Amino acid sequence: MKFPFYVCPLTIEQKTLFNNYFTEKDGKFYFEGIWFRNQRPENKLASGYIDETTQKRRYVQFYDSYKTVTDGDNHYLVVADTFVYVSNTFQKQEIINYEQKVLNALNEANFTKINDNLYSKEDFEVELVKYDVHPKNVEANVTFPDDYSSLDITIRTKGYDCKKENEKMWRLSTKMFRKPDTRGEPTYINSIDELEEYLPAQIEMGCGPSIEVGIPPLHMMHESYKVQNHKTKKFYFADQDDLITSIIAEPEKMYKLFSYVPKTLVQSTPSKAYRVFADLYKSGVFCGTVLNNNFDRLVKRFDIDEFILRIYEKDDYLPEIKFDENAKSLICIGTHADRRQVQKQARAAGKKVIFIDPEGFYTENGFEPYPIEAPQTGDLILKTTFEDAMNMFSKKYLNQNKKTL
Repeated sequence: MKFPFYVCPLTIEQKTLFNNYFTEKDGKFYFEGIWFRNQRPENKLASGYIDETTQKRRYVQFYDSYKTVTDGDNHYLVVADTFVYVSNTFQKQEIINYEQKVLNALNEANFTKINDNLYSKEDFEVELVKYDVHPKNVEANVTFPDDYSSLDITIRTKGYDCKKENEKMWRLSTKMFRKPDTRGEPTYINSIDELEEYLPAQIEMGCGPSIEVGIPPLHMMHESYKVQNHKTKKFYFADQDDLITSIIAEPEKMYKLFSYVPKTLVQSTPSKAYRVFADLYKSGVFCGTVLNNNFDRLVKRFDIDEFILRIYEKDDYLPEIKFDENAKSLICIGTHADRRQVQKQARAAGKKVIFIDPEGFYTENGFEPYPIEAPQTGDLILKTTFEDAMNMFSKKYLNQNKKTL
């Protein structure tokens, strides 16, 4: 496979948007993901943990760079470089079987063997490193059963150095294991009229508003990178994992899949609900920095200050939030789980925590319930969508002759 990999054509407006809101160093957008999956008693339903003999571990990381290229009058979004890393720690026979599966795929795809660990074809390099005891286990003082071993596999474009990013992944792996919070007894409300005493409000934005404009939910990436099955909730381990072999066998198909989210981010446009949100913000109904779990830059396009919570830095993984002193509440829109513990900090700061969320979504089988993970007693829930909520706020606070704060 050759790089850059052409993702899609762009209009001049989309190219400008990409350069203004997405690019970072070197005029590129670095799109990354990190997932830690292992067998623990706390996640036994998803991981298949039975006892101390079942301690499978699978870490997945990608760090791809995107940029725009121009050919005559045509503009394109491309993947400039790619880095996909999978670290597996399983029973030794499972590792042997997994390695052989990858070696067979490399052979069938006519990769050239450079040395015992490195294979190459066109712009791709595939590296396999096997350990009886992974060196990161020694560093972290982590032990596995005697019959376990590890296999690290890296797929990257030639010359793309991601050692720093990979070290960051291993640093993050030492963060505390996230246990879902216990749900309290929140109060369900029926109208935004019941929120008046809690305005102005600061906002925590979840993926709900993004999904409403066509941006895929996170679970799509879980499936793309073989992290977790959305329907069964089971983790992909060993023989269920075909991520690496699929990239080797069908790279163009896989990179169309991997690049779908970045492509959608650039092609997306703010909906009417986002425009109303911006007007409410500027009118003072909402205040302070928007605390955003999304990376779509939809809020930022209205020149509203945002703090992106979904970052991969150890010191800021659970950031200390400085809430706006004028905010009487934190309204959480479309946030299912408070993975960065923003809501907990809001309660400690004396802010009322309010959820706007339909607690479910539509599939081909109809409405699928998806309750908010851990609202607490004293919290409020307005069970509706971002779009409908913004329409309610607009009628009350933006339409002429309507009440304002």
